[in-house]
Amino acid sequence: MLRHVLLMAGAALLFALPARAADPQIKFEKYQLPNGFTVILSEDHRLPQVAVDIWYHVGAANQTKGKSGFAHLFEHMMFSGAKHIGPAPFKVLESIGTTAGALANGTTNFDRTNYFEVVPSNELPTALWLESDRMAFLLDVLDDKKLSIQRDVVSNERRQSYENRPYGTAWLRMMDILFPQPHPYYDGVIGTIAEIQSASLEEIKAFFRRFYGVNNASLVLVGDFDSAVAKKVIEQYFGPIPRGPDVPVPPPQQPALPREIRETVNDKVAEVPKLTMAWTGVRAYSADEPAGDMLSLILGDGRTSRLYRSLVFDKKIASQVGAVNLGTRIAGYFTVDAVASSGHAADEMLPPVQAILDDIRRNGVTAAELERAKRKYLASRLREVERMGGFGGKADLLNAYETYTGDPGFLPRDLERYRAVTPEAVKAFAQKYLPDDHRLILTIVPAGGAAGGAMP
Repeated sequence: MLRHVLLMAGAALLFALPARAADPQIKFEKYQLPNGFTVILSEDHRLPQVAVDIWYHVGAANQTKGKSGFAHLFEHMMFSGAKHIGPAPFKVLESIGTTAGALANGTTNFDRTNYFEVVPSNELPTALWLESDRMAFLLDVLDDKKLSIQRDVVSNERRQSYENRPYGTAWLRMMDILFPQPHPYYDGVIGTIAEIQSASLEEIKAFFRRFYGVNNASLVLVGDFDSAVAKKVIEQYFGPIPRGPDVPVPPPQQPALPREIRETVNDKVAEVPKLTMAWTGVRAYSADEPAGDMLSLILGDGRTSRLYRSLVFDKKIASQVGAVNLGTRIAGYFTVDAVASSGHAADEMLPPVQAILDDIRRNGVTAAELERAKRKYLASRLREVERMGGFGGKADLLNAYETYTGDPGFLPRDLERYRAVTPEAVKAFAQKYLPDDHRLILTIVPAGGAAGGAMP
């Protein structure tokens, strides 16, 4: 049972996460400013640094038809400067010893856009000042020139990360088939160059006013700080920011493929063929998600996985294999991938992949396979929480739990979800969510090449 102690000062709750002896505990305090800004504080004094992690609850799920890529475009706009910090936020961070990249950056996914920096403990006020200035005063200095620069940066990112990367265009095609218009995931998070380039200054300003309100954001601090002092600084910089419009969580939109769909994608930069199978899946933190995650590990993670043993080790027809179970707030998908070895074709890989899926749907997975998958998953999650200097990972975890469950202290229950998965649950997931008659099969071949024969 989650224990909590009501603090005498303010309406904050101080939580201590109960867990089995082998599990780490994350102590945190969650409270909300009168303007709706959610704050989560977790002191950890092992290193003289603080991770500052702010999530705006806007991502591809909030996109509308004709406005693809807007959430990601605006992530870049937030690095174009603000009224008081000037035109180069990274220079401010570099001046206090924080370099751009792993220690300071921003990312966008289907559900949120985050901005983070890991700073020396004594520079926490500087980081909070920077984030509050971007939240409150970015529009004061936003102009067409800055927008034009960032439109070009994002367009080039699409070219580099998708159009000129092996199998990148196939992933975009997969998203368009799994999530056809008007689903907001059509065109993925990156969007199309045409729609990115068409974004006007007024549309971008309206996007900011709609989604970048203080009440549509959550701030997590993890590291070497004093909570009483941090609260005063947070109140100073974020308290005066007026509340924005309420942003409802988008409703679930999980379309089902009407039949089996097969397509061939010619890839101008790929050197060898690839086979991708995809299904619409389950949403994040749904009851079936842990079983799907375990199945993805059993299928495609490491040299003991079924795909690796069959296609890479035994048959030597593939050089890489993998499986992904991805869930978001409104939808999800499951994929199985195999990259052909040199001299082999995509259609060679389909029969053994099919045989593996048939066997799991018929006979399930072994207890040993599941135990190995659980250990890998749980070790990865716990390592990030316990790792010295992993304050940024811990901050992001607390923000994720807050966003998806409303409880930053969800860790013990999350771990139990995965410990409770049974071989029967994995088998049931494969039977329910990976049917042959409602799936996508993409054959990706080098441009001008061939799949190596007709797909059976």
